[in-house]
Amino acid sequence: MPRKRKLTYWDILYRDTRVEDLPWFYKDLDPDLDRALEERDITRGSFLDICTGPGTQAVQLANRGFSVTGTDIAVFAIEKAKGLSSDVKFVQDDMLNPKLGKRFDFIFDRGCFHTVPPTKRKQYVRSVKKLLRDGGLLFLKCFSTKEPGTWGPYRISKENIVDTFSNDFDIERIREARFSRTDGPGAHAWFIEMRKRKPK
Repeated sequence: MPRKRKLTYWDILYRDTRVEDLPWFYKDLDPDLDRALEERDITRGSFLDICTGPGTQAVQLANRGFSVTGTDIAVFAIEKAKGLSSDVKFVQDDMLNPKLGKRFDFIFDRGCFHTVPPTKRKQYVRSVKKLLRDGGLLFLKCFSTKEPGTWGPYRISKENIVDTFSNDFDIERIREARFSRTDGPGAHAWFIEMRKRKPK
């Protein structure tokens, strides 16, 4: 018999909380991703929404005609998200040790990277590289060092972004942003657009 997986903090959170009450819940497509897709005239392709959580971003992308997979470590997040749409493939998976056997044209990370401890950021990059096709785009939204306080996720600086990703990705754009919330503007953030380098 396979060993039963121990529930993580995220499992318990999604089991015991309505997704609409989570501070990162946002029903519509993230406006910074919306803007990037419009500016780049991206209208088709395969998307992986990592740490999909409430599943809303994956659903919004599928509504636009993308082929979308949403993953999250929390089995209860995936169970709830599956009820949102039959057009998205929702899969329980660990972003730091992904089991998915395919590569995607695009990856969207809205709030995953800034929860990864600094000691595991290289592992995060290896995972993203494994899941993204050569020349594919990673759209990353994370907490910024401009956000005051110490609660919640790690604060990420521009230097952190460059140090973490520049060996494997061409960082095409870094913008100051906010995490949109249903009740108004949220935390200070960066929105980064980067392209996985093709092997020489």
